[in-house]
Amino acid sequence: MTPTPSKAKATKKKTKATKKSAAKKTTSKAKTAPKKPATANKRRANKAAKTAHENNRNPIRPDEMSTDLVEFITAIDSYKRIHERPFPSWSEVLDIVKALGYTRSA
Repeated sequence: MTPTPSKAKATKKKTKATKKSAAKKTTSKAKTAPKKPATANKRRANKAAKTAHENNRNPIRPDEMSTDLVEFITAIDSYKRIHERPFPSWSEVLDIVKALGYTRSA
């Protein structure tokens, strides 16, 4: 069965119309506002923040640490695990230091 010529033409017109509407939809979505370029101050701030983060990394390997430092790190870590606190307050750190036996010298 062959479609009649009038139906075949109608089908072609529909496909062209749908292609045009699809093309319009894609171009309307593509017309979003462009991103603003970063200013020089923002770029400098981002670079400084990245550098500061890199500088905060501890360059000391565990085998290079003193016994006092290892003891302090272990005490802080065990306190955090026991009390389920990721970041102890400074008063808690002071309590840990005092529990390790450190005293203030005049």
